[in-house]
Order: sequence, then structure tokens, then C-alpha cells
Amino acid sequence: MKNALIVDDITTYTDTLEVYLEDDFEVYKAASLDEAIAIARSHHIDLSLVDIRLNEADPKNKDGIELVRRLKEQNPHALVIVMSAYKEFDYAVEALNAGADYFMQKPLQPEELDKVVTKLSQGGG
Repeated sequence: MKNALIVDDITTYTDTLEVYLEDDFEVYKAASLDEAIAIARSHHIDLSLVDIRLNEADPKNKDGIELVRRLKEQNPHALVIVMSAYKEFDYAVEALNAGADYFMQKPLQPEELDKVVTKLSQGGG
């Protein structure tokens, strides 16, 4: 079974996404940059879902972008999907420039997530 990492500081999102993915992936969850890096170091991660802001109290926080860079450095072939509730186009551009394979707007819908994961897994972009 493949491994997925869900990174969001809001546990409602990580718990919901875990339900979406648990049939196809062994799911690991993290709420911070450091926690996510520790998981990625100890497990081969095939898919990561990363929130841009891992600390909602700080509106300038972009720990998710740094995490994308680190995940891609560690495993360039792993799929990384960045998610955000914010509708700022700059976030999407920054995420993709950091190496993300796809950018999705929250809340993620199960059908849309499944289509994106399938498309990316088959080499589509």
C-alpha cells in the first residue's frame, strides 16, 4: 500500500482527508512543518496534501511552501498537492514554483481529489 501524508494545523481537515484516502493509502497526519518532516524522514511518502498556512494565527505564514520544497528535495517523484482556503492567486503560483504538482482550493471534495490524484499518478499534470 502507498503512503500519504496530510499536513494541516486544523485537525478537522486532516481527519476528513484521511477518510477520503484511507482505502488506497496508509495515512499519516501532521499539524506542523517539523512534524511533517519527521514523518517524511521515517516513511516513504507517495502523496502529500499540504496546507499553505500551518499556523492560522500568522497571516504571513507560508510553512507549507517550505515543506513542499523539503518534500521534493527528499523525494522528487512523490506527488505533492497544496491546498488553501485563501483565494489568492499568488499562493498557487508560489506553491507550484516550489515544486507542488497541483494546487487545490479548500474545502476539497472527494470526487475532485480522487480525479486529481488519479491524473497525477498517471503522469498527467
